[in-house]
Amino acid sequence: MATIPDKDARCRAIEALIAAGAGVCESCRKMGVSEKTFYRWRKAQAALPHNS
Repeated sequence: MATIPDKDARCRAIEALIAAGAGVCESCRKMGVSEKTFYRWRKAQAALPHNS
């Protein structure tokens, strides 16, 4: 599987577009990522421990 170096930044950008009112499909398309990949990235981020 190919490694995407800026996937965290892309995931945050997609989430920002969604928060601004864009749809998930449209946001993913703008960032060049499939919806399935976005949801996988988001799930992986949620599983990581956060330093607060």
